[in-house]
Amino acid sequence: MKGPTRYSWSLLSPLMLAGSSFFWTAAKTTSKRSLSVFAEAAPRSSLPLSGCFASGNGSGKTLAFAVPPFRAADRTQGCATHRLSTATPIATESHSKGSDKNENEADPEYSPWNDPRVAERAKKDNNSHRSRQHVNPLARKFQQPTVLSDNWPVDVFDDLSKPIFLDIGCSRGGFLLDLASQRPGDYNYLGLEIRPIIVHHAQERLRNRKLEGGLDFVGCNANVDLERLLTLLTSTSENQEATRGNVEMVTIQFPDPHFKARHAKRRVVTPELVQTLARFMPEGATVFLQSDVQLVLDEMRLQFREQAEYFQDAHESVEEYIPENILGIPTEREISVLERDLPVFRATFTRTGAKAV
Repeated sequence: MKGPTRYSWSLLSPLMLAGSSFFWTAAKTTSKRSLSVFAEAAPRSSLPLSGCFASGNGSGKTLAFAVPPFRAADRTQGCATHRLSTATPIATESHSKGSDKNENEADPEYSPWNDPRVAERAKKDNNSHRSRQHVNPLARKFQQPTVLSDNWPVDVFDDLSKPIFLDIGCSRGGFLLDLASQRPGDYNYLGLEIRPIIVHHAQERLRNRKLEGGLDFVGCNANVDLERLLTLLTSTSENQEATRGNVEMVTIQFPDPHFKARHAKRRVVTPELVQTLARFMPEGATVFLQSDVQLVLDEMRLQFREQAEYFQDAHESVEEYIPENILGIPTEREISVLERDLPVFRATFTRTGAKAV
């Protein structure tokens, strides 16, 4: 009997190995639904865990299987005794869509930017030199108003009579930090950034460079908070000083392109944002736009051109662009793009004298 048994195994082993290979190939290419159905249908095993296999199908989900331990007696019959039919599903974990869903949920206790956990996340982010590049501004949690101090902006700017320089989408703040260092008396500088960890880094850099009093970074969604912030900056009450500066300069530089067509509505420049800027910018004030993605620049430009009663394009033709950065100080993104010898598309607008409603 021993002879025929060994002979049978010698024939079966290649077939079983081929079947195993076929299974793993199929597992990698199957749909998420099929993979979950397999996990539920796989036979249960009460054997102790000695190892596990992980299979993914590119969907961000991982399926792990427990495998019965290898016994000494099994070695005489080859690895075929580790049959896939005894695999036991032990975990199904979502790494992308599930985590995104949780991140998009609003926290009833904190806004995304005053959450005390942001500091710890920022520390980990800084140590790994990684940061999330994209967020969904339409997610519920980013529709919350940002939390400001009771005395903002009096407690962050030394002289509120200075004109205001507003940078929408300031990222880690390198551009405004350089500008405030070189031209400290020209403006009160305000940077807005939607990504909580990124704006936390900007605020840390501000403190490290000791530029408080003339520069502030606020974590917020500009399409939610801009009007409130500019109202606080430019309005006075009976117990405050009589004069406040106007919004003389606005920059929107290298915003998230949100390339997918269905994500276009997430882009920062909207008709409402243009109208808000028109209400707070005096005649002669400037808007400066730039991007390394021509489509993104053209769309931002179109939003301002469609409200030509408030903003005048520096060029008549949409095919003409500003060749150089009019401010002379590049953003960190701009430096990276130019170092790779890639084009940057720019446009400027001047506020007209028309009164905005």
